[in-house]
Amino acid sequence: MSSKRVEFTTFDGTILRGDLYKAEAKDAGVVVMTQGLSLLKEHFVDEIAKRFQAAGIAALVYDHRGWGSSEGSPQFETDPLQQAADYHDAITFAVSLQASSQKPRVAIWEIGHSGGASMIAGNDPRLSAVILVMPFTSGARDAAAFPAGILDKAWSNRADTAAAWMSGSTPDVEYVTLWADSEANGMGEGPQRFLTGTAAYDFITTARLRSDRAGTPSENKLSLQSFYHIANIEPADYISKIAPRALLYLAATTDALTGPLETHKEVFSHAAEPKEFVILNNHHLANYFGEDFETNVGKQIEFLKRHL
Repeated sequence: MSSKRVEFTTFDGTILRGDLYKAEAKDAGVVVMTQGLSLLKEHFVDEIAKRFQAAGIAALVYDHRGWGSSEGSPQFETDPLQQAADYHDAITFAVSLQASSQKPRVAIWEIGHSGGASMIAGNDPRLSAVILVMPFTSGARDAAAFPAGILDKAWSNRADTAAAWMSGSTPDVEYVTLWADSEANGMGEGPQRFLTGTAAYDFITTARLRSDRAGTPSENKLSLQSFYHIANIEPADYISKIAPRALLYLAATTDALTGPLETHKEVFSHAAEPKEFVILNNHHLANYFGEDFETNVGKQIEFLKRHL
């Protein structure tokens, strides 16, 4: 399976870059895909794109603005509302890849925190389907688990940044370390990180090896304002707007990153038909690998073949 590097321009002129996994059939549907919080197109999501491609479905995997290969400022900042707007521009590009004579056959796909963006962008009239994989659903819930004092710092930083602009100076962007930066830190030693634990440390260490091999810039940092953006959005409020587009919602039995299974079931209950809910029988990060990965991607391919 092969891919080619592509780029497209957003509504505000920002260039986003990714990889296109073309399917053999000229009229194949296209799945638009992004990774979760701080993660890049090479961080295992490409393996899912390859499986879609093998099943006859094209996949466009791109880096969010300010991350990896894509342009955008400030770098290393996550804003679910902005990412949702960028999804609409990625859909425009995906539609352009299809014959103008055919009805658009496009789906959007997310995992983790990009799920908030997908939930918000899921009302795009050109979409046929939306796949939410263990999605971020609530900023208030996330904020309750933020490192102590980080949200207060984000609010203060907004005031200080605005004051700097008013005085005519250019403020520096403040960043925090996102993932555990050592095995010991992953086990709880040293400063609290937003994403911690030995499984998270092993995951990001292996992921960065993949993006390093591809020559994609990657750093263990997140802008302080990302916490402001995340805390102030409730993606679950948008799920009812996805219909009449088909929805596949997959949730893990254990998920410290995006919430308990019962929370995901509650969010899903507010979506209208057509919709499907799949339980993935392991923790969030385990569903990228091995037998759990096969179950995960198999359910998605079945769904896409029905609705795309």
